[in-house]
Amino acid sequence: MRNYAKQRGWWDGKEEFDFAAAYSYTDTATMMTSPSRYCQGHKLLNKHKGNITYETMVEILRDRPSGINMKGEFLTTASMVSILPQDPSLPCIHLLTGTPHPERSVFKPFIFVPHVSPLLDTKSPTFELERPVAKKPYVKPDRRHLLYQNHQQALEMISNHKEKGKTILDNVRKLEKEVFEEIESILQNRHLDMDKTVNLFPQYVRDEIKIYQPNISS
Repeated sequence: MRNYAKQRGWWDGKEEFDFAAAYSYTDTATMMTSPSRYCQGHKLLNKHKGNITYETMVEILRDRPSGINMKGEFLTTASMVSILPQDPSLPCIHLLTGTPHPERSVFKPFIFVPHVSPLLDTKSPTFELERPVAKKPYVKPDRRHLLYQNHQQALEMISNHKEKGKTILDNVRKLEKEVFEEIESILQNRHLDMDKTVNLFPQYVRDEIKIYQPNISS
């Protein structure tokens, strides 16, 4: 934390380290002139001023040079873009990855409706509140949800196997294209198929997992 702040020029390494001072701003001028994610995000938004769509926001969240998409010690753990129509007859649609590395993840749609299906594949496993004495030595439980586990294994495949990695990324982009087409259909037709909507996010999660599993196991 100290090293990162020093590298970014937020702390000189001489004064006593103050987390709040290093990782926040006391004035707007500092926010707008520093190499911070806030400043870089403002620049990216300003670049698309007047024509910011949900696709624009997805690409901004994937931007690594700006630091918006973080890696290393401070890793982007998940990303989200919300479509909030001014027309009250249209649904709010939330696009979530549920995984780190947004450039290698699918932004999947979720809509708040009654009786939405349980999000089991993106739910962290639950464990006993107290560890029984018999279970020594203690083994840290794996709290990664199913999508996260498969996504991480796929990242290793992408890094180490060029052809399989390309296949995975091509299929990820193809699935996300289907997501965007689905969104456009909902917004243009101004109609929700409730039977489909309650399963919308869980189904796309399952579809994403299907992309990873054959490549991981082969």
